[in-house]
Amino acid sequence: MNKKKIEDFKLSSNKVLRILKEDIQEKTVPEYNVNSYTPPLVSNTKYDFLNKINKKTASISKRIPQTPKLPHKSKPIGRKIAIFVLILIILVSVYLLNTLFYKAKVLIIPKNKVFELNNQKFNAEKFQKNSVPFEVMIVSDSDSKDVVLTSSLNISNKAVGEITLYNEYSNKSQKITSGEFISDEKGKSYKIDSTIIIPAYTIDDNKKIIPGQINVKITSFIAGDIYNGSPELFNIVSFKGTNKYEKIYGKIKTPLSGGMAGLVYVLDEKEKETVLSNTVSFKERLFRNLKAQTPEGYIYYPDGVSFSFDFGENITSKTPVSKIEMKGTLTAILFKENDLTDFILKKILPDISLKEKSEILPPDLSNLSFSFFNKEQLVNKEITNFDFILNGNLKIDWSPNIDELKSLLLGKNKSEVPSIFKQDPGISSATTRIFPFWFSKLPNDLKNINIILK
Repeated sequence: MNKKKIEDFKLSSNKVLRILKEDIQEKTVPEYNVNSYTPPLVSNTKYDFLNKINKKTASISKRIPQTPKLPHKSKPIGRKIAIFVLILIILVSVYLLNTLFYKAKVLIIPKNKVFELNNQKFNAEKFQKNSVPFEVMIVSDSDSKDVVLTSSLNISNKAVGEITLYNEYSNKSQKITSGEFISDEKGKSYKIDSTIIIPAYTIDDNKKIIPGQINVKITSFIAGDIYNGSPELFNIVSFKGTNKYEKIYGKIKTPLSGGMAGLVYVLDEKEKETVLSNTVSFKERLFRNLKAQTPEGYIYYPDGVSFSFDFGENITSKTPVSKIEMKGTLTAILFKENDLTDFILKKILPDISLKEKSEILPPDLSNLSFSFFNKEQLVNKEITNFDFILNGNLKIDWSPNIDELKSLLLGKNKSEVPSIFKQDPGISSATTRIFPFWFSKLPNDLKNINIILK
């Protein structure tokens, strides 16, 4: 008896059909494809159950499409997400525009004007509030120059100088008459040129004697250069042998000079002109020194400066080649620029308020010309008051207070801004821009308002 082989067929319905091999004729069966294959119907009634299976299988295969597809349920969800993200971006953009980028830019053109000062008169006085205050500055310098003297003559000049006489002798004043002889520590004799009275000495809290003192000029007894110099101590000859000799004494104040006798060379007129020609460069050097030493915030005018020059025109020398000592001095009137500006503003803007005055920048006063009202006015350290005149064009620039303007503009409606600008006298014109453009009010934060002075 032949063994029965059972072959399993797997259908698309996942059911297994067992068929006896000897009951089926062997045929070449094409390759099975679930999607295309339709099992043949068996006509033999013996295999009616197979027909039923085939019909069921065919119906299943008809219901199953060739390429199964999943339902597109994700498409509506993705569209909603995209719409949500778009709305979120719009909201974030609006928020950033309304917060981080909410700013105002204000462009201001400050006021400026040129005033002409035409012989404007001012009064200057050291200690008066209603006058322009001033100070006196003195700059001195010296130089020397070698010259060759061609003129000579015989002379007999005595040395002259000045000493200080002290009284430690008495608590009463002491009189010294003119022509009284005094001598130095080397025994050289001199005469006192005028009658003087030496004050009495005083005693301080520590019972120490404070000598009375007075200055007096002296002249050497005889002519000659041996008397030129600076002796240290002088005594009155007539007091010798008494207590007064040590207690009433003199000390040099200015060196003795001018003593000369015999043939000497002197400076003639032609040589004086040569020396004077060098004063121009010397004066320029003094002006450079004056400029360098003028304190910051002060100003001087060339016509408010006097120049004095001394070169010892009475020079005498024992040799033709001599050295001339030149001494020059500049005495200048100094004004504090802030003070002078205040008085000028009172003249050209008499109704100016303190607020407007605070917005005016310091003008350039060097463009003005200065002159004394009194053409004969002398400049020296003793001067206490004078009148002067200023001429020229003076440009005045205003600079509005930015911080104050910012505080006034905070949160203001754009329509209110022009009236705020009109209240500031230092503003010539101004424009305001707000970003984003749909805002009608300026920001409430100071850092978001940017003011630019053009």
